[in-house]
Amino acid sequence: MDCGSDIEFKPKIGMKFDSLDETWKYWVEYGGKTGFGVRKHYFNKNKNTGFVTSYKYVCCKEGIRKQDKRDFLTLNPRVETRTNCKARLGVTFDDGKYKVTEFIEEHNHPLHLQETVHMLASQRNVTEVQAYEIDLAVDVGLKQKSTFQLMSGHAGGRDGLGYTMLDAKNYIRSKRQRNMVYGEVGCLMRYFQQQLSKNPSFYHANQMDVEEQITNVFWADARMLIDYEYFGDVVSLDTIYCTNRAHRPLAIFSGFNHHRGAVIFGAALLYDETAASFIWLFETFLEAHKQKRPLTIFTDQDQAMAKALKEVMPEIFHGLCTWHLMQNGIKRLGNLMKDGSHFLTDFKRCMYGIDDETQFEEAWIVLLAQYNIYENTWLQSTYSIKEKWAACYTKKAFTLGMRSTQLSESINSDIKICMNPDLDIMQFFKHFEQVLQNKRYNELRSEFEARQKLPRLKLESSPMLRQLSEIYTPTVFNLFQMEFVLFVATYIKYKNETQPLFEYVVGQIDKDGEWRVAFNPSTKMISCTCRKFEMTGLLCCHAVKVYDVMDVKILPEHYILNRWTRKARSGVVHDYMGNEVKEDPKLESMERYRKLCMMLVRLATEASVHPSTFSLVHNSVCDLTKQVMEMRLTEVSQDNNGCTKTSSIEPSMVQAKGFKKRIGVKKSKRLKSWVELQSKRRKTNPKFKDNGNHDELPISYSVPSVPHAYVQAAGSQFNFTELLTAPLDHPQHSLEAMDFNEDISNTYS
Repeated sequence: MDCGSDIEFKPKIGMKFDSLDETWKYWVEYGGKTGFGVRKHYFNKNKNTGFVTSYKYVCCKEGIRKQDKRDFLTLNPRVETRTNCKARLGVTFDDGKYKVTEFIEEHNHPLHLQETVHMLASQRNVTEVQAYEIDLAVDVGLKQKSTFQLMSGHAGGRDGLGYTMLDAKNYIRSKRQRNMVYGEVGCLMRYFQQQLSKNPSFYHANQMDVEEQITNVFWADARMLIDYEYFGDVVSLDTIYCTNRAHRPLAIFSGFNHHRGAVIFGAALLYDETAASFIWLFETFLEAHKQKRPLTIFTDQDQAMAKALKEVMPEIFHGLCTWHLMQNGIKRLGNLMKDGSHFLTDFKRCMYGIDDETQFEEAWIVLLAQYNIYENTWLQSTYSIKEKWAACYTKKAFTLGMRSTQLSESINSDIKICMNPDLDIMQFFKHFEQVLQNKRYNELRSEFEARQKLPRLKLESSPMLRQLSEIYTPTVFNLFQMEFVLFVATYIKYKNETQPLFEYVVGQIDKDGEWRVAFNPSTKMISCTCRKFEMTGLLCCHAVKVYDVMDVKILPEHYILNRWTRKARSGVVHDYMGNEVKEDPKLESMERYRKLCMMLVRLATEASVHPSTFSLVHNSVCDLTKQVMEMRLTEVSQDNNGCTKTSSIEPSMVQAKGFKKRIGVKKSKRLKSWVELQSKRRKTNPKFKDNGNHDELPISYSVPSVPHAYVQAAGSQFNFTELLTAPLDHPQHSLEAMDFNEDISNTYS
């Protein structure tokens, strides 16, 4: 702006500006200091060059709102904001600059206080940095109100922030609309393609119905494939939580890592929880993991899931979540737990406290007789699948100590914290990735603590404890150390060392029962009837007692499972296409880049001292650059000509018409307040009333075909009788102007 050395606060005729942007900024600043809102009015262009020759800036209250023909139908019209204010600023292009040729200062309305100027639309703007902060807050799951309060605190108050909470909401909504411009399927395909470009081992698949609509979607990133290869022996599957407004269940496959922390092996968005969907889910899960089957899988009592699991993986052990089983028992048998009843305690004893099958059968009969529940159908059906939940039967399977699906439910609880059903597909994946990062960071923290903190030995002189403290992870070592300490409370009740396979009967102080331990002195193989090692991969105190009696001070290697050791993540993992899976494919290239940078910087420092050394290095680098480019071109051509495997689902994703919507599912729609409902009500013209006589209607009268769903949705706003009886020029017939074949059919199809 060219206005001399004496910069005045108020515009004046003859002031000059270098550009229209500078003019507009000055007008906005002047309006803020004075207390009125501003806006752009109109401009003139050169018809030949398109150059703006003049511009008019006015007060936001300039002009008068035109009368709306529908005002007689509106109960609560919008408030009036225009007062036909004449305040304005006009500039004209002259001699390379824009010169002020018109300025009217007077306003015909009260000006705003300086405390409220920041609320004017012309004074509000979400900057690029603020937009980034809002996006970051949305990604981490902060609520909009909390985000706005945090930003206001950083800016020293709301008046210094530069935008209002409504502006933040509008920005978030606009960005969501831009992100979803290609629809749910397009955004889903775009997300999967981005993941594939980052890591070729990313696996995704979808199922479509006969109408080419997507029903089920499964995905697993490179880290999930690696985790399953190392720790996929026991899997928990849970499908309780619904993630979006279509109420699609989120199925999560999870398990234990070597720190007994939660790891995720795959996830899926399902259309429904039928046997057909679960069959596809299990088959896709196995395909992603090269048909490697787990030894055990825990689910809830979903019959469709059990049916699908029996069909796809009949050889694995299927365990039921004992927590769900207990909750169902409390729900169905709550009448037996009143007035000081011990039914729940007795039922828990059958589930957890009995290791012998004969004792279980006897205790079950006593339970039925004591409470006279022989005819209870739920107990009968539960007893028929006792192999899936009773401790005396589940000890035959390798379970790692898992008895429920609470592992995957804990992951779901983390997802619920940062998600809500109104998220679109892109926001869902952002928040899901955040949960993944948190879980993986927990393992990284456990790795740090394993190297930072030394495990405390309760018996420092024990060679076995010293051995395993260096092999097991701290969490697993503490579990074994508890068993090791318990062997002090065990004793030998009977032993038979005359046979090649020694036999011992071990008892435990303050605990009923006895356990039989078989020991081979030549191979040092050992087994116990409690089957703790077969279940969890850790030896029991009974076996440790026999080892101590036989003077075995070091645990044999075949009783140290690699999945519990510090080196559990060792070895090469290949994906379903046979390629080596790398969690971060760019990690090695970045390391090579750092090494080359260090070498080349040192070389450049030495070579630049003398012209001869500079010339030598310069010529050598030019030759090396030429050779490297030739090698890169050769590699690219070989990759293009080679047989590259691609995901088989990409064509189907392109052809998919959309996500299949569930019919009859209650939508999570926000309830509207009375004020909002009032503002949308329309007056009915009293001169057009239904007299009940419709026989006089002309036969040639045609009524638009209105779908029943639309009539039902319209409620009190739409009167079908009035449409029949009103003249053709009545405003009610504005419905005919709507394209029912497109708008309504698309909305309610």
